[in-house]
Amino acid sequence: MSNTSLTPELVKLTSELAAAFAESQKVVAAKAKIGLFYQNAEATDLFRKVNEYGEELRNKHMAGMPPSEEEIAKFDALRQDVVENPLCHGFLESRQLLDDMLATVNQYLCLAIERGAAPTDEEVAESMTQEVSSCSCGGGCKGNGNCENCDGSCKEEGHECKCGGHGEGHECKCGGH
Repeated sequence: MSNTSLTPELVKLTSELAAAFAESQKVVAAKAKIGLFYQNAEATDLFRKVNEYGEELRNKHMAGMPPSEEEIAKFDALRQDVVENPLCHGFLESRQLLDDMLATVNQYLCLAIERGAAPTDEEVAESMTQEVSSCSCGGGCKGNGNCENCDGSCKEEGHECKCGGHGEGHECKCGGH
């Protein structure tokens, strides 16, 4: 890593953690399910159709035209087909597992940085279930979430401030506000 703010020790530890994840049976199994999904044209096409139709309905709704009962029923049927398809189900379940694993690791790191010490398992579990009232990434939208106290420095995924630190009247996306 030539362009990093990590010390050589942190690079080594991060590399070891990455290797442990790559070798984890949960990760290997999840990647296998994801691979099977992508190898099946029927499953990927079904997934694409439900996403495209959902986006079409969202765009229609955003344009001030609520979807009809018929359109909603069509979307629900497509979504049910995805849920009942074993490859689609495995893909969704696997992606959720990987997302959850990454969120947990990120929470350990955020709490360690915030507190100056490694958190306990209980502290991480508690922090992941609590309603967030400020960015745990160490900056950004502090307080009530309306950006009046935002310094615009939220950089973690899901912790960016729409106002970019420009003051009151702008909506904050720091989660839990």
